[in-house]
Amino acid sequence: MTQSLLFLYLSALGFLLPVLAQGTCVINDFEVQTNFVPEQFSGLWHLAGYNRMMRPVTRLPPRIAKITTRYVKSLYALGEDGRGTIRSTGQVTVTLRDGHNFTRCEDVDFSTHMEQGSRPVMDLIQTTGRRQGALTRSHIVETDYANYAVRYTCEHELPNGACAPNKDHLWILRKDSAQFSLTDSQIRGFMERLCISGAYIESPMGPQCPFEDNQK
Repeated sequence: MTQSLLFLYLSALGFLLPVLAQGTCVINDFEVQTNFVPEQFSGLWHLAGYNRMMRPVTRLPPRIAKITTRYVKSLYALGEDGRGTIRSTGQVTVTLRDGHNFTRCEDVDFSTHMEQGSRPVMDLIQTTGRRQGALTRSHIVETDYANYAVRYTCEHELPNGACAPNKDHLWILRKDSAQFSLTDSQIRGFMERLCISGAYIESPMGPQCPFEDNQK
């Protein structure tokens, strides 16, 4: 399975919150979840929203006008030490410049390792797709384990300790079957607190893609 389309929901259209300027925030100064318990975090999480970049992270091929992804869900299976797997799937719609479009389900899988301490870091190593072997580092900024979680990722840290513009990712997650949702002011607070680039977009709920049987 390829991973590029699933991650290109960063090119989705629409703005729900105003754009925030990239600050000089040092990542190590961000307040994150302390005493994180990986086993309690395990389970099925749905993407409730994310930050859209002003400039797409990946340039689209010439034939493609836009790519949108909906109904993203991730299955976290973490052990006591934070080692485990994350399996993500979503419905991807590709619109070609000739007006044709097609929709399909795509998966992205990761293996995980949690660095323990007062500021635990979740290392994600991609195990499927074009970026297989790529390493990204995430912080669980806040979670109550049963309803919501806020995850932050920086793909490129600058020498001054801040994240490079358009290389930061905010993911608001909702636990399966939970009815919890964050308010606009709460989301804006997280974006300001983490110096997030771009604008926040809600991710719709709807028909879900199944996980591949051979990965169960």
